[in-house]
Amino acid sequence: MITKISTRLLRSTLAAAVLVGVPAVVAPTQAQAADVPAVGKVAMVDMQRVLNETKAGQKARKSLEQSSAAKEKKFEKRRNELEAEVAKLRTLKGQQLAAAQEKLQQESMELQSMFMALEQELSQQQNKILETMYRNSSEIVSKLAKDKGLDLVLVRDQMTVIFAKDTLDITAEVVKLYDQKFSK
Repeated sequence: MITKISTRLLRSTLAAAVLVGVPAVVAPTQAQAADVPAVGKVAMVDMQRVLNETKAGQKARKSLEQSSAAKEKKFEKRRNELEAEVAKLRTLKGQQLAAAQEKLQQESMELQSMFMALEQELSQQQNKILETMYRNSSEIVSKLAKDKGLDLVLVRDQMTVIFAKDTLDITAEVVKLYDQKFSK
């Protein structure tokens, strides 16, 4: 019943508005449309290429790979130790077996915690590197945009830019300037 009353009230209000001359949809006036600035020169930067092609990006990737390999080696060593202890369980019986199983359960949980901590460390390292690279790239892109009189610089990505002329891509210039400014 409430729905029928609400529907009737809505219909009568809309009908009254139409009769009185209140427009239901207001189109933007020329003055409102003029508030949107025209975009002139546009360029794009492929940040994945900046990360892969700059000397700093390559150095960071190598550092992450080394760190990852070291962490994986540490994890695998501990996992192999636990597997060896599991093999020893077959020779145990009674109280010794129960105690060894409990100890192994605890060590297994510690191994899982270790894995999660190592993954988190790697993720934090990667995020720190990405943050630095993006901040440095942004600085370079801003200066380059001002120098070239660009109105807009987009990040080129398969999800954000479906098509663009190759002439709009300033990635190579960004890589070159990045290496000049931030190579250590």
